[in-house]
Amino acid sequence: MTAPSVTGTTLDRAPATPTPALDGHLLRIIAGGPKRASAAPPAPAARRRAARYRRFLNALGVAVYTTDSDGRITFFNAAAADLWGRSPAVGEEWCGSFRLLYLDERPMRHDECPMAITLKEARPVRGGQAIAVRPDGSNVSFMAYPTPRFADDGELIGAVNVLVDITERQQAEQAVRVAADALEASNAVKDEFLGLVSHELRTPVTTIFGNARLLQTHGAALTDELRASMISDIATDADRLHSIIENLLHLTRLGAGSRPDLEPQVLDRVVEQAVASFAARNMERTVEITGDRPRAIVDGDETYITLLLENLLSNAAKYSPAGSPIEVDISEAGDEVVVEVLDRGLGLADVDSARLFEPFFRAEPARSAANGLGIGLALCQRIVDALGGRVWARPRDGGGAAVGFALPIATEPADAVAPGSSVAAWRAADRPGRLD
Repeated sequence: MTAPSVTGTTLDRAPATPTPALDGHLLRIIAGGPKRASAAPPAPAARRRAARYRRFLNALGVAVYTTDSDGRITFFNAAAADLWGRSPAVGEEWCGSFRLLYLDERPMRHDECPMAITLKEARPVRGGQAIAVRPDGSNVSFMAYPTPRFADDGELIGAVNVLVDITERQQAEQAVRVAADALEASNAVKDEFLGLVSHELRTPVTTIFGNARLLQTHGAALTDELRASMISDIATDADRLHSIIENLLHLTRLGAGSRPDLEPQVLDRVVEQAVASFAARNMERTVEITGDRPRAIVDGDETYITLLLENLLSNAAKYSPAGSPIEVDISEAGDEVVVEVLDRGLGLADVDSARLFEPFFRAEPARSAANGLGIGLALCQRIVDALGGRVWARPRDGGGAAVGFALPIATEPADAVAPGSSVAAWRAADRPGRLD
């Protein structure tokens, strides 16, 4: 059969209106008796008894309805009308739901519902589950407990069905499943993270420990050149170790909601200082600052901006040939200052640029080229987000990568900057370019 139409239903969700014939069937369903009622209507006392049954069933907070042996609805209480979202016409078949779905959301015909199975097979069905689609489009999941009722001679009179709303329970179960999946994924990430960290920390620690022990025990016997080389290795790996720890600490702090201390910063000056510091520690690299280099002021945290640039420059150096130059382009675009670090390294072909900023993600070409935790760009993302800017990575024309960020230009008036501050001094400096 087809599902019932909305036409002719009442949406006040009222229980079924009693009639003598319906009262007689309700009495037989509850109290038993012959399959067919006599031609005469029930006696007044019987109708009063049926009315008491109706009041009792309507007082229940659970959906209850009955059908005759052919599956036609003969009674439903207020809770059933509320669950269905409609008051079905007496005589509708099998179930009062507007439409039915299986739990996997496949359509269920009304003659496939648990009540239909009970009447066709003359047996109780316990815990059959389905989804009722209401006329307003909302869904409710329920568990059905239909039970057949028999006359004194064993013939089927009809059935009574109890529907239990399990929508909230299923939502809770789904939430538990989602949480369990998230926990499993988190544990997998944690295990991978611990493996990466142990590897990344062990390598520099081993170098530092080994060289320090050799210098301690055999330092006098070593040549000046070898000692200098070992000290250089210690310094290099100590710097690497310091960088890993700093990135982890700041990534954790920003992830936990820590906010940077915002102050007016001349971004050009901060970039120059960061580039100079990086170049001093990487003398084999040529790092050139290009672009119009606007002397614009941003609201930022110098420590975080420096850390941001250190990570971008380190990535450019790590994934490009040893002798290739690195460019840092600074320009103004509208109400933003744009900084891009450009290299001629591996590039970003066939790499999902958005995923580069996920914690612990490393593209396959990067895994093969160098060690790393995959936290540098994730930290860059969090820093830029905290400063109200945006960050990106793109393939560079001619090969290589361009990874950059943009920060909004501060809108404070000039007299908002303290006269003795570094920003005021920079404004007063006689340097090319303009100060907005």
